Amino acid sequence: MINMTVFKYALRNGVTKPTSLVINSVGPIALVIFSDRISMFGAPNVAFYLLGFIIMYGAFLMANSIQKDKVEGVLTRILAGPITLRSYLAQNFLAAIIPMAFVSAIIGLLGYLIHDWDVAVTIGLVFAYILLSATSIGLSFVWSCLFKDKEASLSGISVVITMTALIGGFMIPLEFLPRGIYYAGMITPAHWASRAIEQVLTYGEFTQMYGLGLLALTLFTIAFILYGSKRRLV
Repeated sequence: MINMTVFKYALRNGVTKPTSLVINSVGPIALVIFSDRISMFGAPNVAFYLLGFIIMYGAFLMANSIQKDKVEGVLTRILAGPITLRSYLAQNFLAAIIPMAFVSAIIGLLGYLIHDWDVAVTIGLVFAYILLSATSIGLSFVWSCLFKDKEASLSGISVVITMTALIGGFMIPLEFLPRGIYYAGMITPAHWASRAIEQVLTYGEFTQMYGLGLLALTLFTIAFILYGSKRRLV
């Protein structure tokens, strides 16, 4: 029988944290409800991209148990027992991705019921947000390798996610970004999430570019998790 103690602890820590609870509930619900009233630079659908920004930050907070375990020395004690690093990371990943998948599903359900979103649009957005969540959780693993101080970690990731959202199309629509910033943004997960969202909103179907966006997010997730699984985490 698999020991799921880490999963239960990480899940409880993530969903009961006040900041995480507010960001992953109030923010998405408000944006979905008022999505048809929010615009920027005359461009509609801005709420869908702002949701990406909230999901990135919310997913990072959900996976932040690793940072806490590392700072408090709990991680060293856990890995000295029967739980392997691979199992520890897998349980933390599940504890973060399950609530974020639930948040993404709620976004889709609210949009479908309140704004009568097309089924393809609803499913397409839900998948894009879930994969963006997975990428952000992987980023949290990487971040935990780089920082030992919890406050410095949180301050640093706030800047990184904000800048990523800015050049990746979450805060300013991609078509309004200068060419140099647009191409620089292509190295960020936010850019590919924005492309996927843009495709499904524009065409109402799963285009080749939409699939490319999801593929890029998947590759980012794999790369982040592989790097974050190194022993330097300890």
